[in-house]
Amino acid sequence: MEREDVLKFTNSVILLSKLFARIEDKFLKQKLHGKISDFVFVFIEQKNIHSSTSHKSGFRNAESVAKSDEIVQREHVAQSRHKDLINAINNLIDYLEHLAHISKNNTTPLFLAQRNLLKFKLHILKKNKVCKSAKGVTAEITTSKLSVKPGSVRLALKSNSSKERIFSFIKKTPDVRTKEVMSEFSALSSRTVKRNLKELTDEGLLKKRSDGVAVYYLAADLN
Repeated sequence: MEREDVLKFTNSVILLSKLFARIEDKFLKQKLHGKISDFVFVFIEQKNIHSSTSHKSGFRNAESVAKSDEIVQREHVAQSRHKDLINAINNLIDYLEHLAHISKNNTTPLFLAQRNLLKFKLHILKKNKVCKSAKGVTAEITTSKLSVKPGSVRLALKSNSSKERIFSFIKKTPDVRTKEVMSEFSALSSRTVKRNLKELTDEGLLKKRSDGVAVYYLAADLN
């Protein structure tokens, strides 16, 4: 499975690198470079933490309570890095959708890179689900409701991501309709906006209500 992770990650980086080489606009190129760098950094960090945790998982006797505590802490860090990796992939996918939206040239390389990233994301989610099942944890990829403390909202949302910007907009403009959110973020595809709204709702950061065919969103009360 480790080899498969690296192979899928490598394929993603190769396709992204090819796409990067085709972009002429310096600003767009710089932004893509930053998102690819985040993606690579988080993946390497996750692998380093996983390797370290696996190496120390043999300490399970009565004389190694401190070691066990350290392993538990490392597992928590590994889960945090897993979320960071998914966020990095989502940010790349969002940006590729933005590039496809504004591009007037051949978008095939964009779609190839995006499709590969979606496959890699699915692979990571499935693997994490299997790992959780093996540990006796409820194997749900996404939770219907996630309890978030007021001070941790910004930790759950990566700064300047499309999801963070949508959340900030709805927080300032409560009871806003879906089409109004899509109009405000017209640079993003409707699929991206709807996905972000669903994730924010699933994570407990937003509440929604229906009035006939209209759907309204407002920030959840986290106090």
